[in-house]
Amino acid sequence: MGSRRNIALYVNEACSFEVRDDLGIPECGEKEILVQTVYSGVNPADVVHSLQLGIRSTVLGYDFSGKVVSSASNSKFKPGQFVAGYTPTSLGRPIKYGTHQDFLVCPEDMCFTVPDHIPMSHAAGLTTVAMTAADVVFNLFKLPLQSLHQTLAEHNNPGPFLIWGASTSVGICTLQFAKAIGCEPIFVTASASRHSELLELGASKCFDYASPTVVSDVKAAVRDMAKGNLRYALDAAGREPDSSVPSLLEQCVEDARTETACVIFRAGTRMPLAVRHMDVTFHLKGTPHPFVIPASPDDHWRAWEALHWAVTNYNRTFKLPWVRECSNNARDALEEVIAIATLGKGAGKVVIKHPLLMSEHAIDPL
Repeated sequence: MGSRRNIALYVNEACSFEVRDDLGIPECGEKEILVQTVYSGVNPADVVHSLQLGIRSTVLGYDFSGKVVSSASNSKFKPGQFVAGYTPTSLGRPIKYGTHQDFLVCPEDMCFTVPDHIPMSHAAGLTTVAMTAADVVFNLFKLPLQSLHQTLAEHNNPGPFLIWGASTSVGICTLQFAKAIGCEPIFVTASASRHSELLELGASKCFDYASPTVVSDVKAAVRDMAKGNLRYALDAAGREPDSSVPSLLEQCVEDARTETACVIFRAGTRMPLAVRHMDVTFHLKGTPHPFVIPASPDDHWRAWEALHWAVTNYNRTFKLPWVRECSNNARDALEEVIAIATLGKGAGKVVIKHPLLMSEHAIDPL
């Protein structure tokens, strides 16, 4: 194993992004497994956490699917099994937890066995976005988790829901959780090309976010279809970090009682997290000191139950409809990861096939 090459996408302390092939094979700690990566899932957080929250000098990436290489003798995961999951975040994040590398380490309680009905490429993109969406729906908004296990006839409608940026992976997952527990109506914004698929996934009415009248159109629909009573609103796009200017979603909310959340730090609203069973420390850009988000284990395992509902019902009542494989050329993959975070490139989920391949200019930093 020690002679195997481990190519990785890395961010250094100066926040330059580069390809590394000198990190070696990581070693497991207690209650951890070593995984040979099959796919790594791309999230905006892969880069945004470095640019905005101080997560540096580490390998990029949180999501993965792969094959267990080694585990403790008493582990429920055995060598040769195919697993998927995600890995911890915080200041000082160990290199071994980055998933955009050919071999990674994952805590046993942050992964699951991939069932036969889920492609490995889809499994690699599922955990972070589903856990983030579940944190919104079942923790921040406190909607009933038990409704996932009820028939539609048994549901009590929790109320109207607005998702801004519903074609993002977090938006897609939030839409399907909201639909599954009986929220009606569900208003969504996305590019016009995605509307038909979002309607199939459970949206009641779609709006083109690029329309100059989108805010007034959403307000009119809320008044017409929900009697002006918008109960829940999520900004799943997170493209407006300047909290001094109301976001487009905030401009749609006319009732001060509406529960709101945003996938990025923004004053006056709440941000969901995919990891809540451990303390997480960030250092927000432009602030003098790090801050700690304390662990909330009950919230974490509530979201984890929702994730397992999604895994069990995948391709039936829950799915990632748009999963795209990008090049496994390490340099190309790194450019794709950066573009998704900084340019908002594309909709749905992008995954990277492993093993990564080195090119002539792969080691030049970006």
